[in-house]
Amino acid sequence: LFWAVTTALPVISHRERQPGGCCSPFVEPDLTPEDALRLAIVTKALADPTRLRIVDAVRKASPEAVCQSELLPLFDMSQPALSKHLRVLIAAGVLRTERRGLWAYYFTDPSAVDDLRAWLSA
Repeated sequence: LFWAVTTALPVISHRERQPGGCCSPFVEPDLTPEDALRLAIVTKALADPTRLRIVDAVRKASPEAVCQSELLPLFDMSQPALSKHLRVLIAAGVLRTERRGLWAYYFTDPSAVDDLRAWLSA
């Protein structure tokens, strides 16, 4: 079966070519290089399916913090592999951690994706 999908195409306005074959910039990025780097770190951390599932589990447990030993049975991986994913999420600022005795507990940082959310909705 063939499904016809109709999508409105973007408007392409006429642009004057400059000498040398280049066009003058139509738009300028709003992001500074520093802002783009910060957003890239967060999006790279969230771009992994396993890390998304980890964040989802921790998010669902909120406001309770989750111990790594509680997360391990949820994922088919070794403890060192889970630790690596958690370190990436902490480094990106998506998760935060708190030591309680020998155990580390993880919780989401609500402000971690605020910049990403604001940029996507702008």
